[in-house]
Amino acid sequence: MHRPRPAVGVSVAVLIVAGVMSGGGTGRASADPGSAGTLYVNHDVACSDTGAGTQSAPFCTVQAAADVVEPGQTVRIESPDRHPYSGSVTLTRSGTRDAPITFTGAPLGVGGSQAVLAWPGSAPALTLKAVHDIRVESLTVTYDDGNGVAVTGSEGVTLDRLSFARPLLPATGTGTAIGVDGASSDVTVSRNWVGDGYAYGVRTEPGAARVTVTTNVVSTPRQGGIAVSGTTGADVTSNTVLAPCAPGISLDGRSSGTVENNVVASRAAQQSGTCPAPTGPLYAVSADSADRISSDYNVAANGIGASARPRPEYSWAGTSYATPAALRDVTGQGGHDIDGLNVPTLAAPSEHSPLIDSADAGAVGQLTTDIDDVPRVDDPLVADTGTGTTTRPDRGAFERHDIITVPNGDVPSPVTGVAPFVTSLKTGSSSSWGAPLTYSIDFGDGGAPATGTPGAPITHSYSTPGRYNAKITVTDPDGTSRTGSYNEAVAGTATPPAASLSGAADTTTEGQVNAGYARFTLAEPADAWEVVYRSLTFGDGSQENLADGAREVPHQYPAPGTYTATLTQTDRLGRITTAKATFHAADAFVAITPQFDTEKTIAAHGVLKLSAATVRADSDGVDAAQLQIVTSAAKASGSLTLYTHGTTRPGTSSINFEPGRNARNEATVKVTPTGSVDIYNGSSGAVTVNVATVGLQSHAQFAEAYHPATPVRLLDTRGATGGVTGPVAGGHSVTLTAAGTHGVPTGASAVVLNVGATTTKASGSLTVSTHGNSGSSVTGPYWTTGQTASAQIVLPLVDGKVVLRNTSRSSANLIADLVGWYGPTASGSQFQPVTPVRILNTHTGAGSGKIAKLGAHATLKLKVTGAHGVPASGVSAVDLNLTVPSPSGTGYLVAYADGTSRPGVHSVDFTSGHTVANRALVKVGADGEIDLYNAGSTSVDVYADLLGDYGVHPVG
Repeated sequence: MHRPRPAVGVSVAVLIVAGVMSGGGTGRASADPGSAGTLYVNHDVACSDTGAGTQSAPFCTVQAAADVVEPGQTVRIESPDRHPYSGSVTLTRSGTRDAPITFTGAPLGVGGSQAVLAWPGSAPALTLKAVHDIRVESLTVTYDDGNGVAVTGSEGVTLDRLSFARPLLPATGTGTAIGVDGASSDVTVSRNWVGDGYAYGVRTEPGAARVTVTTNVVSTPRQGGIAVSGTTGADVTSNTVLAPCAPGISLDGRSSGTVENNVVASRAAQQSGTCPAPTGPLYAVSADSADRISSDYNVAANGIGASARPRPEYSWAGTSYATPAALRDVTGQGGHDIDGLNVPTLAAPSEHSPLIDSADAGAVGQLTTDIDDVPRVDDPLVADTGTGTTTRPDRGAFERHDIITVPNGDVPSPVTGVAPFVTSLKTGSSSSWGAPLTYSIDFGDGGAPATGTPGAPITHSYSTPGRYNAKITVTDPDGTSRTGSYNEAVAGTATPPAASLSGAADTTTEGQVNAGYARFTLAEPADAWEVVYRSLTFGDGSQENLADGAREVPHQYPAPGTYTATLTQTDRLGRITTAKATFHAADAFVAITPQFDTEKTIAAHGVLKLSAATVRADSDGVDAAQLQIVTSAAKASGSLTLYTHGTTRPGTSSINFEPGRNARNEATVKVTPTGSVDIYNGSSGAVTVNVATVGLQSHAQFAEAYHPATPVRLLDTRGATGGVTGPVAGGHSVTLTAAGTHGVPTGASAVVLNVGATTTKASGSLTVSTHGNSGSSVTGPYWTTGQTASAQIVLPLVDGKVVLRNTSRSSANLIADLVGWYGPTASGSQFQPVTPVRILNTHTGAGSGKIAKLGAHATLKLKVTGAHGVPASGVSAVDLNLTVPSPSGTGYLVAYADGTSRPGVHSVDFTSGHTVANRALVKVGADGEIDLYNAGSTSVDVYADLLGDYGVHPVG
């Protein structure tokens, strides 16, 4: 009894059997009765082979779904990322005639699928074992060397729209893409595409019954394209086989059935040394099958050109025939066959080809659509030579269609505008067959499409801001259609998206700062889709073009200074918005273990050049060095001026000296890009200098910030302050805790102190050392008998303590005042060096506004911000050198922030008749001023030389 064959569907998806990945858990899954007839497989998302197989909780493997699917259900195999499913899959569960089971891929258009099944072993990638009423569609199968799909002992099976990729081991050429064994019946093999490298495209074995092979493409088989053996009721219809070497279509073993509308081509260009000289015919029907086969309306395209190897087009009952006419004359078969053609590509025939409208529309197994699922239609430009009244199919698997020209890539007019935005779209289209056309335009905004007859442009209003890609679909009366896309139209917002820019200096998690390295932050703008271009200029001559989205843009500035970064943003309507941020590139403090770097004698009015290596300023981004200078063996009184090599010597002084006395001071000096520093001897006599580096300032290193303190006394041996009472004997030391007290954290890396000696019994000096590091020390003040002397020092810390040693032969009381500290915290200040400049000279009235000494017990207010390179705001401290020239009495100065209480500390101690200078890091008041208080009993002149400033300048 002849079982009705299942109908052939029109699904377009592709499944690639690339491997089955295992999911979580073990055990058998159960079908979900609430899954609306569909089980899902998707290993690109959270999945489980023991779950219900819903779309939200799919199976991980195809086999898991195959083991539980019920009649009437569909197994949908997905993989949005196209990751292969690896493993051989066997289908053992059957449907019913009224409720078949379907396995399908998730289509990606014609001939493509999200799913991939790949099997590297010798077993078939997919086996249908003793099943019935099964449909497998829209899959692509790839494997190494076995069979692709094997149908064994099954009936009522449809294999539709499968794509077989080139085998991973194509050189062997032993696999069969689709095999049907002798125990199977009622099998339809339709619209499949078999790539080259297989032994057989489709192969049936003796005993099979009622097998329809229709509308397939088989490319370059090694042994046979479609090989039917011992099969009753075999219908081979409308296939296209490219067979340069092997037989294209063959039937033997007492097979019965029909062979119609097929195209078998043999390209001369593919008859290479990789295959033997072809001796097999394009069509072959054995003697035991010849009287059971009907053959007509086929094409034998045996190539053209001198390079084509001779081969018979037909072998019928053991006799070769070179032409259809010869076959027809002897056997009566192939009465409508044609030959003498060249088939250049596996595609639809060219216009006016003899293949067009020349097939038998009533052939058994003839489909109403071709391999690409487009309908069989009548070509009005070609005379009909086939059969049929409603359709005029072409021979082979491909159908020639009307070539419809649509406006693809056409530009709306205008392209952009502010919503509501009206634009015009062209509709002009043409048909190669001259057929009347209709169009439908989807404007891409969710509104109803517009329909009409191609010709005049059509207008559309986009009411909501956005980017829109309209599509036009043009259709002819046969249902052939083509879709084209317009260029993007943009309906903009009423105002352009605002630009946003902020930033900060780069810091580490430990709190160190790279004060010249900015990290700018760009927020995602509102209506980000509207922005097409962003660029960030950094204010130093460089810029960066930016990609979409929120992002952080780092930038290393070349030198300290104030820079304005500008974000420029252009939207799709050409409107420009900007945002600005001001960044104060500055320096961070690099602590240096002090050591004497050089000792030289400078002749009268001579200049000593110190190289970068000498002052240890040859590392990344160093802009200034903090130096300790000690003078000795002076031949005459005078002063030294430190300044940047290659620049004009400023009218400032760094240290004052006189014969018979040693002098010391610390000074901050800008360096050249190569680090060179000049020291000018302003005396009429030579002087010996000893220079040590106590710190560096760099804009390109992660280092420490400065924290100015309200000056406070840490040690005074005249009382109990600091835990030591009474004078310190000559040659003895005291240890002072400088960190972990008075706001200085235990992790501070360096401390700034004013250290001094008083009630001195003999001349001497003070040495200050880092506790826990015997090699780290600086020289404090020098004094003569009975003199009170002080000096500001910067000293690295190890354990938070410092050691003060009295180097005199006799005792002295020692004093230490906290000025500030360096350390890794986010709230610190960064340094900006300036060209040295005298900002106060009471002798000339500069800075004070009048020519007058600073009176005894009087206070002078000095504005230190807003001039000479110092910012007008954000300044926390200034780096000064304070000088008291030739005082007529003895006393000291106190420098402190204006608007605060005067601290009981010393900034400069002076003695009658002796010019003295001392570095002073002075905290700045909120009004940008500092106060200088004369604690002496006589009026004195005061000089203040500015060396730089410390500030906290957020990006603004």
